[in-house]
Amino acid sequence: MTTFPSLEPLKTTLGYGDYPQNIHEGLSGGNVRFKLANKRVEQTLRIDYEHLTETETQSIITHFNDQNGSIVPFDLSTQIWAAWTTPPVNSTNYQWRYSNPLNISISAPSRYSVSVELISVPL
Repeated sequence: MTTFPSLEPLKTTLGYGDYPQNIHEGLSGGNVRFKLANKRVEQTLRIDYEHLTETETQSIITHFNDQNGSIVPFDLSTQIWAAWTTPPVNSTNYQWRYSNPLNISISAPSRYSVSVELISVPL
């Protein structure tokens, strides 16, 4: 099991997800919902970095390749949640996997901007 590189991001954006449910339309036309589990699904996390060195950028690329892109789930380092008083997602209940390829651009000479998009995997 691997852990995402321990680099403090410039910005994190969390899509909180929802609980899995079945929705049935009643005879009256109203919806009836049945909750199927106690863990949220489809949580998304976007992590943005600015001015990373080549070594730092390469550590993210290596991690992406080691996880076979979006195939193998992994843990997040505590550094990802550094800006949050309390991490909004419990690491004992969820892991993460890549939902999209990495977005990498050059932001300054020998400095890189990296954007990472993840999706939660309930344990």
